[in-house]
Amino acid sequence: MSASAYGRLPVPRLKPELLRLVKTGEVFSLGIDFQEGMLTPGAAMKSYSIAPHLRHSDPSAISPGTAAAETIRMSIHVGTHIDALCHIAEKQDASGNATGAGEPRLYAGEGATVAASESVTSAGQTHMSIEKMPPIVMRGVLLDVARYKGVEMLPPAYGIGADDLRGALELQGSVISENTAVLVRTGTYRLLRDGDPVYRDAQAGLNLEAAQFLVERGMTLVGADNMAVEAMPPMDHSVHRFLLVHKGITHVENLNLDELAAARCYEFLLIIAPLKLTGATGSWVNPLAIA
Repeated sequence: MSASAYGRLPVPRLKPELLRLVKTGEVFSLGIDFQEGMLTPGAAMKSYSIAPHLRHSDPSAISPGTAAAETIRMSIHVGTHIDALCHIAEKQDASGNATGAGEPRLYAGEGATVAASESVTSAGQTHMSIEKMPPIVMRGVLLDVARYKGVEMLPPAYGIGADDLRGALELQGSVISENTAVLVRTGTYRLLRDGDPVYRDAQAGLNLEAAQFLVERGMTLVGADNMAVEAMPPMDHSVHRFLLVHKGITHVENLNLDELAAARCYEFLLIIAPLKLTGATGSWVNPLAIA
């Protein structure tokens, strides 16, 4: 299958150097379980709900067999998902500077943007929507910042800085090279599992300095075991804007990294296949790390 690049994501090819990442063949599922009423980023986002659409007790056209099916309703940015590059825009003035009064602009290549208002129809997004994102097959590195800090879970709203990342890299003996996916563990996945609103309202995550540090070292995809990858508050989405709008680097959010961390698996082959949801700003995913 042929595929084109999408932002900073590499064109997917299973090269020999990627195959050499697989040492034991152990497969880790990094997705979470979707549950009724699970936490969402805010009231505007609809939580996961499921209802029977067809039951085995209903009349069946395949008699003597039966069939069952469900209808699922939720917003794209709920549960484990990947952001399309059209998910976040930045209000900019005519010189391209961020301003609260400017026109929302979307990533259109390094140093280039397009007007968000010109990139949407009643059928969804037309620019960099998720169906244009190729499958992801790349080197992944886990940065267990919680372990580096000597805690089970980082404090609420903790901003992970560049020094924290340097410390985790040194502790693990890990290296970030060109075209690396970096998955950041805060230890806060358990809050999502338990439905604790702290997971939504006071997120431990990357600060802008840390995001810049990772990009300088070759990161082209970022993920975390929190709802936004970045620390919140503040709610200005500075990391989202820097990575998505300015660098073409997308996010994978609400990951379960606990099993990967428990196995001290810090380097792996990462595989993610976004759904081809035409016009959507993201896709639900179940990323796989193969060690």
